[in-house]
Amino acid sequence: MTALRSVWFVFVLSWLAFAPSAARAQVEVRVDPRVELLSVLARFAGLPEFNAANSASPYARRAEQHFAAQREHAAVARLRELRAQHGVAYDALPSLAVHLVDAERLELRAPLEPWPERLDARWKPGDLPAFLALARDFAARSKALEFFAAEREFYAQVEQRFSSSVPRERGLAWLDSFYGAKERMRCTALIGLLCGGMNFGVGLKLPGAPEELTPVLGCWEFDAQGQPQFGPKYGPLFLHEVAHSYANPLVERHFERLRAAGERIHANCAEVMRRQGYANARTVLCETLVRASVVRCRRALEGDAAGAQQAQSEREEHFVWVPALAELLGAYEGARERFSDLDAYLPSIAEHLDAYAATLAELEAKRPKLVSSTPVNGAVDVDPALSALVFTFDRPMRDQSWSIVGKPEDQPKITGKLRYDRSRKKLTVPVQLEPGKTYQFALNSERFQGFASADGVPLAPLEFRFTVRAN
Repeated sequence: MTALRSVWFVFVLSWLAFAPSAARAQVEVRVDPRVELLSVLARFAGLPEFNAANSASPYARRAEQHFAAQREHAAVARLRELRAQHGVAYDALPSLAVHLVDAERLELRAPLEPWPERLDARWKPGDLPAFLALARDFAARSKALEFFAAEREFYAQVEQRFSSSVPRERGLAWLDSFYGAKERMRCTALIGLLCGGMNFGVGLKLPGAPEELTPVLGCWEFDAQGQPQFGPKYGPLFLHEVAHSYANPLVERHFERLRAAGERIHANCAEVMRRQGYANARTVLCETLVRASVVRCRRALEGDAAGAQQAQSEREEHFVWVPALAELLGAYEGARERFSDLDAYLPSIAEHLDAYAATLAELEAKRPKLVSSTPVNGAVDVDPALSALVFTFDRPMRDQSWSIVGKPEDQPKITGKLRYDRSRKKLTVPVQLEPGKTYQFALNSERFQGFASADGVPLAPLEFRFTVRAN
């Protein structure tokens, strides 16, 4: 059995404003075989989030080639079943990875009774031991450790590149001070080489041990040599995923107080949230608090322009209520002599979200809705001879006003004039479709809101996607 050597780099930045936290805000960086192994299983099981086009790379090809003989292994089939039965997907995989001893034994670092605080609840006590037994067999049969050992030099290069490109310690210290310092912790940024554009704020908290913050950051851009490129987006991404280790437990402690507002907010944009992997009120509330705190963090560390840029980014990702919450958190920052930590300020946050949710209820009654379309949203076998898209709304719409938003190359070629019928409920869009092509666009966006009812209430941004049948 080949032993694996962990290569890691630690960089320490001093920051006087947060000296108490900065002293322990050291961030290790590594590629973790546990994450890589479960990502391979997820790719073979067909989980879309682990098979995005932007996750393709020379490394991904090497991994798939090495593990190819086990593509139909029972562990792969079982993961596919767990996704269908319990929604095991997205951060459930890296959450499990960081709770394992290593990529060989695949044994849990803690018993399942009581349930580990940071282990994703989509895993079930009755399922997990059997799945791990299958995963161990997969790892043994595929000689997984041999693959990871052969990639050791590449991993070290990736770790070095990330370490030299992405600031970490200063942001960690700020978050620790903002939320309220964790009693004991250590932070390791894990590079998910097979995760594409997916990033996960997972961690580990065991009784009597320092809490482990282990954000997993995906790779979606590669240079000509197959090396991941870590551009300016990774700094905010690191902040975002680390913030989950602070925000998620806070939301969990106060969920019953936050539930009503969270459910209203989620219901108002359920489809667009679902497409981002946020399936319920709990996840949207966690994202809300995380995103608002990242706005505050970037403003504090990089200046007002960076904070405003982050706020606009949240709007564009359909979290339109986050900038207002970020402003409220500014009041919290200015009153820290009264509030020892963000937990103490939670009643004010809850009241703010209640007020926002109440406005949504009023708006929702007036907002137009798409009731049908040709083709249906998500269709995968559209006739290439289809000559028009048809969108039908539940009420008369404002004439000569529409916003079809997206990259031109991703939209169908429009061949004629868009027109509503006499009721102004049905819009026809003449098009020419390309066989075998997938089209994706949005009806409205946060910036462009041409689709609106006759009395001026805009359609909630709606992402639309379909695939044309090949000839």
